Amino acid sequence: MRKPTVAALLLVTLVALVPGRVQSQGLGGLIKKKAIEAVKGKDPKKDDAQTVAKDNGPITSQFETECGPVTADAVDRFLKGMEAELAQRVDFDRQRSAAKPDAEVRACEQKEAMGPEALRLMQRGMTEGASNAQLQKAMEQNQADLMAHVHKTCGEPASKYAEFDANAARQAGAKAAGMTDACYNKFKEFALYFCKALTAEQQKTATDQGIRVPGKGNGVWVYTADEGKALAPRCSQLVRQIEATGYTQM
Repeated sequence: MRKPTVAALLLVTLVALVPGRVQSQGLGGLIKKKAIEAVKGKDPKKDDAQTVAKDNGPITSQFETECGPVTADAVDRFLKGMEAELAQRVDFDRQRSAAKPDAEVRACEQKEAMGPEALRLMQRGMTEGASNAQLQKAMEQNQADLMAHVHKTCGEPASKYAEFDANAARQAGAKAAGMTDACYNKFKEFALYFCKALTAEQQKTATDQGIRVPGKGNGVWVYTADEGKALAPRCSQLVRQIEATGYTQM
């Protein structure tokens, strides 16, 4: 048992002399708290520092319960999903850069629709003696060919690429990773927090024995040793690809 110091005893005496009205305003409570800490010593478990398995019992994976184990294979699959998501963004940027002003495309379409190539295409298969069914089939095919010709000649309007469909790209990433949309998004958050918010020392603790790290509010981030071992070696690649998709939440 820790022996009280003279300073601690003086603090306890001071608390007794503080009027009740002042104590009710918080000063007495603060002095009392400091006095108790001086006599008993500060409880290390009340600190906001990292906690490991021995502090609060065995560390179990919360992520695994919802989305399956985080293993080296799971990280590989997730990164494959990231590549698929990023590929959609790259393809979108490529098509947007090749798009033309809307007015230019409309003028080109009107010109081509009345041009000699359009007339030739629309006359194909429209022969005398053809049945109504044959004529209808030929007309539908000719219209499709005319649309393809106009599109190839005039290009895409810029308005078609006004906004990137991030949700569709994210779904493509989740599908490539073999994960649900929800777990794919959670993996981003889970990995990004480990790689950016945890210090090198905390990451080492995580890989050695697991770790609990206080998050925002009453939240706690939990990483088992196996999860730490799977994430730590890939942090550079994980952060780079996750942030490339525009995801920065932690």
